[in-house]
Amino acid sequence: MKKQLILVLLFPIIALAQQPLRRADAKFEQESYISAIKIYEHLAKKGKGTAEIYEKLGDANYFNANYVEAQKWYEKRYAFNAPFPEGFLYRYSQSLKSAAMQEEAQKVMAEYAREKPTELRVRNQTPTLRAQNSIKKGSDIFSITNLNINSKYSDFSSTFKADTLLFASARPRIIANQIYQRTGQVFTNLYYSVKSNDTTNTYSEPQLFSKKVFSVYHEATPIFTKDGKTIYYTQNELRENNKRKLTNGLNKIYKAINENGKWIDQGVLDIFALDSIRVAHPALSADESSLYFASDAKGGYGQSDLYKIDLYPDGTIGNPVNLGSAINTEARESYPFVTQDNILLFASDGRLGMGGYDIYAVDLNTPNALPVHLGEPINSPFDDFAINWDRTTNRGVLSSNRPGGKGDDDLYAFKNTGAPFVFEYLTSIKGRVMDLKSSNPVDYAALVLLDKDNNEVARTVADENGNFAFENVKSNAMYTIQGSKETYSTAGVEVIARLYGDNISKDIRLKKDVYEIAPGLDLANVFEITQIYFDLDKSNIRKDAIAPLEKIVEAMIEYPEIKIEIGSHTDSRQHRKYNKLLSQRRADATMAYLIKRGIAPERLTAKGYGESQLVNQCADGIICTEAEHQQNRRSTFVVVSK
Repeated sequence: MKKQLILVLLFPIIALAQQPLRRADAKFEQESYISAIKIYEHLAKKGKGTAEIYEKLGDANYFNANYVEAQKWYEKRYAFNAPFPEGFLYRYSQSLKSAAMQEEAQKVMAEYAREKPTELRVRNQTPTLRAQNSIKKGSDIFSITNLNINSKYSDFSSTFKADTLLFASARPRIIANQIYQRTGQVFTNLYYSVKSNDTTNTYSEPQLFSKKVFSVYHEATPIFTKDGKTIYYTQNELRENNKRKLTNGLNKIYKAINENGKWIDQGVLDIFALDSIRVAHPALSADESSLYFASDAKGGYGQSDLYKIDLYPDGTIGNPVNLGSAINTEARESYPFVTQDNILLFASDGRLGMGGYDIYAVDLNTPNALPVHLGEPINSPFDDFAINWDRTTNRGVLSSNRPGGKGDDDLYAFKNTGAPFVFEYLTSIKGRVMDLKSSNPVDYAALVLLDKDNNEVARTVADENGNFAFENVKSNAMYTIQGSKETYSTAGVEVIARLYGDNISKDIRLKKDVYEIAPGLDLANVFEITQIYFDLDKSNIRKDAIAPLEKIVEAMIEYPEIKIEIGSHTDSRQHRKYNKLLSQRRADATMAYLIKRGIAPERLTAKGYGESQLVNQCADGIICTEAEHQQNRRSTFVVVSK
């Protein structure tokens, strides 16, 4: 009986102790992070901290971009050891960067990489890439200035209309100062300010933008069309609750047009049919035919992805298209902006960076181009995002919550003061030329770097020890290195320059010539060329015929006194006359290629033999295998004089 009484008395005490935690969890789920943090911190100070509470404190601060504070609580949660919740180690690693603990950040990131080796954001941050210091340093390229219009609140996400800067701000208004529970500041509205001094980047006192597009909730990330008559922007959608009262909904992209000097709201863009999807941060393509944006739509790669839609002249829009895994990761990609010369700028915390959101650029003019980190001082260990860049003046404005500002998020003017920024990752390809049989170095060999279409990219010569290097080669591409030297056969090796400037090492082995140039020698046998390939019933040179023909070119250059006959042979499986004509066209095409590569026409003769010189029994009426027919479809390059 006494034991039962104790249990009855303890129950309400335990229940009371659980009430603050339930309130904090409810606030956290509602993204009311400021309120949740206060309760969690109170419990932690009372000695009631648990792994879950420390994790929630870290997450609440992390999602509110308070990365240094998040690191303190993540460290306490990390001490409880695994198992860790989904994404915990990644967020902890990112917050360690902001806390200037780079070595610890790399260790935690390596731990996360072992846990999630196939993730895009892991592959973007491998130790080898970090060791190569792929993050570009821009301190000698960019200068940056904190703008005079910043307040102690959040000021961010700007765009220009002539000398007028339009931006979002959480500074209090005279009326309707509703508090955003996530940040503890008022909901953001659009403000404008006019540049009064170009040299000092001074702007006039900010004024509230048009009340025609005013709401009591968030407006942010505006973008104008070139004629200034249309604006796209992010706004919280107003929705009716079950009491038929307008309440705060999710972020959507809105459109307004200017008629007779007044802005007229055109409503929300129906990009996704589902209301549960966030859509934000519009950006127009250079030709204004597409709209880029960020969204957490299902089926994407991560927490938020970048998409684009087509904008049609009649005002309708196309279907949303995800920008793919070259840009998006499992983390957050957001705040796109497209420059006049078609450079996509965006913020991401899922790539090799300095911490928090970093700003990246990808050249949309170059197929398969990769995002490039803009370096310091554009980026910092904190959130850097929402950049706009006028490439004609090489000036722009970005947003950042880095230390030393006036408020939460601040606007910073920047200028490209040094050399033009290179919007691509470059790598070096190094190697050694060696003898195929002895493995001894081959000195002073000539080397040519060819792209996937066999266009020459670069040329160099190996040193006395056979070492060579091609510097500043574009990444994310396939190349062929061809090596040649007198008394050696020309050889080629394929190279794949992968992501983010990994330096590449590739050796080439050359085979020593053991033949004597004399009339009657077939260079096709010397270089093991079975045939020059053509498409069925065609005579134009195919790409896979380039490499063997280049061997003939090198031999003709190496021995400028020789003349050769180019012979083209077929099998017997067509009419004799047809085979004769086809083989002549192919021999002529081969000769034309050699002439185009600089071989004098008088050194060349082209002859099509058709099926007249079969090397086996596979004549008309004889049944043969495909391999036996193949022996007759050959090319010859016979030395006729020396």
